Amino acid sequence: MNFEIGMTIFVFIMTMSIIFWRPKGINEAWPASIGALIILLMGVVSRGDIVDIISKIGGASITIIATIVMAVILESFGFFHWAAARLANLARGSGHRLYWYIQLLCFLMTLLFNNDGSILITTPILILLLKNLKLKPHQQIPYLLSGALTATASSAPIGVSNIVNLIALKIVHMTLYMHTAMMFVPATLGLLFMSWLMYMVVKNKLPKKLPTVSYDIEEIFFTKHFHPLKGNISVETKRKRTQFMLKVLLFVFIMRCLLFVASYFAIPIELVAVLGSLILLMWRWYYLRTNPI
Repeated sequence: MNFEIGMTIFVFIMTMSIIFWRPKGINEAWPASIGALIILLMGVVSRGDIVDIISKIGGASITIIATIVMAVILESFGFFHWAAARLANLARGSGHRLYWYIQLLCFLMTLLFNNDGSILITTPILILLLKNLKLKPHQQIPYLLSGALTATASSAPIGVSNIVNLIALKIVHMTLYMHTAMMFVPATLGLLFMSWLMYMVVKNKLPKKLPTVSYDIEEIFFTKHFHPLKGNISVETKRKRTQFMLKVLLFVFIMRCLLFVASYFAIPIELVAVLGSLILLMWRWYYLRTNPI
């Protein structure tokens, strides 16, 4: 083993150790960047290697960042609170029914965004809902763990839901469209089996009857942010808000479909993703008067 290989392994191990250790809560980007800089200064990685790496991960990174921007915009619209209230209504007091609606929510959020964005969206929704139901910690864990696993695994049916998938497709020169055509059905069947298996494991720990919600999650958020005057929000107002949320989700779904159309016609999918996030930023600017910057 020559000196360069030995130093590279040492830098890698030290970098990963600091990332996991995170002394004084240091952001993991710092040790990763410093480790990469050391490798560059040693000359182990050439400029050609850097260009090749950027060409493989650049588009995937931009696509994922754009979808996370969409998730942040949804949060500012109050989507988390709205979705938590909808889940509580759909469950109709059944803990077992709630389990399957959580599985469906996590699956759809990963398909609409990506596995990282999905966890960013679904985790706050579930925490809001479970706290509102005043479930005990041991009753919350099956919902949270199964939801997180489903949100992560749901990136398998469509490649755009995971940055690793996008990079791998770039390396093997496979289109997003072709990957989805081959993987959607078997991966979705695998997800259904996994959800059923988790249900069989945790069903005895799920509450058969859910407690009555302690307060209206949706009303608390929108009264604070959009309705300064106290008092109950009318049914008509809630109906209009639901229509608005469905319009936003429909737009996100259309942009998601356009990614596959772009892939089929060899158009860079990151362009479509960025366009979608920019339109949503403008929409938020118009709706909430929030500066896109």
